[in-house]
Amino acid sequence: MANTFLRRLSLPAALAVLTVAASAFGAGTAHAAEPGGPCDPRVTRSGLYEVSTAVVDPVLTHWKGITIAPGTTGSVETTVTEVQNVSTTFNASTEINSEVGAFFAKVSVKVGFSVQTSRSSTSTWSQKVTLNFSRPGDYAVFKGTNRVQGKADEYVCLPRYPPNSDPGDGYWAYSFGSHPTYSTFDAEIEGTVSCDTPVSPGTVQELARNKLVCH
Repeated sequence: MANTFLRRLSLPAALAVLTVAASAFGAGTAHAAEPGGPCDPRVTRSGLYEVSTAVVDPVLTHWKGITIAPGTTGSVETTVTEVQNVSTTFNASTEINSEVGAFFAKVSVKVGFSVQTSRSSTSTWSQKVTLNFSRPGDYAVFKGTNRVQGKADEYVCLPRYPPNSDPGDGYWAYSFGSHPTYSTFDAEIEGTVSCDTPVSPGTVQELARNKLVCH
């Protein structure tokens, strides 16, 4: 059995492709449920976002194939090559303000694990990896993550009509046509696999093994 080191276990295969569907709301329109609680239209007009959809998929970010020759087992340090970059973005922007950071916290609740809530990128992960090998063979050394992508729904604070005695008593209303897209990711997954390493379908480990030339 090949020696396999994992700094972090992958999500179960059942979560490899997870879609959180938007709830139906209004006449033929699907979007997230309206947020509860009052708002003050004099100071808050927009910037409240709710999760509409969230899709989770594994992404291989760094990879390198190495051969451990007989008599050379033990601790090995190598440098992996970046094959794909995943960044935290909101509406194609990497600038994450407090409102967007709060939105990503809601994404974590939807998918059931913590995602990045501030400006970040997998390119910042160190490229050097040190692992221990107990037997010779061909291995894939990798890093990866679980990416989350989807759409958000925006809500605006509007004054009530007819006007009442309290001008600060507003309500949240769905902003039709505003569907910002977003992307974020889970923690780093790092390890090694060989051709005979058992892997679960739809995982970073499977993506890494598929790049090996197995005979």
